Amino acid sequence: MIRLNITAEGFSEERFVSDILRPHLLNFEIYADVRKVLTNRKLRKRGGIVGYHKFKNDVIQWIRESPNVYHTTLIDLYGLTTDFPGHIATKDLPAYDRIEEMERLLGVDINHHTFIPYIQLHEYEALMFADPVVMQNWLGLYNQLPENCFEKIRSSVPDNNPELINEGPNTAPSKRILDLCDAYDKIDDGVLILKEIGLNNLRKECTHFNEWLTKLEQLR
Repeated sequence: MIRLNITAEGFSEERFVSDILRPHLLNFEIYADVRKVLTNRKLRKRGGIVGYHKFKNDVIQWIRESPNVYHTTLIDLYGLTTDFPGHIATKDLPAYDRIEEMERLLGVDINHHTFIPYIQLHEYEALMFADPVVMQNWLGLYNQLPENCFEKIRSSVPDNNPELINEGPNTAPSKRILDLCDAYDKIDDGVLILKEIGLNNLRKECTHFNEWLTKLEQLR
């Protein structure tokens, strides 16, 4: 059994790994362990990224504990602090060029042969927009939603690409959902919607996510 450690940004990403990615990767004889980013060592608090220095130290510590285990990340581009490698230098690049360069620079800085950098474009909630109908049906159970509201959000970005729903403070995927559904539960609603959408549809609609998952499936 191949072992894979995933440093996740927060509770939502941790749940996504444990409930969806781990069972899938077991089909490839890969066991994925996951833990949230350490944010306060004294209080042993995890979840949320408060700066690159703490993030890097936490990743490197886990690598040192398990140097022969593969390591990867599941963090959002939205909300990353500007001290992340390439964050400022790449800000004018097209989204996919930017994320590829930021991941490359992150890999260079971590500098370990088992490390596979991954940054989600632009936010975990972008994956939900792979199927706006599922979103509408699920979140419409307990919210009064405008007709086709999530489809309209997706169609407002180039090529109807959910990964291009951007990182603005008012336009990031989670902000758009909360504008329509103030009762949206980021952890429970998110993972249940993504389960219903299914990994095959997520991969079809989210190119960058699919490339990462393909790399993980091919670990040997």
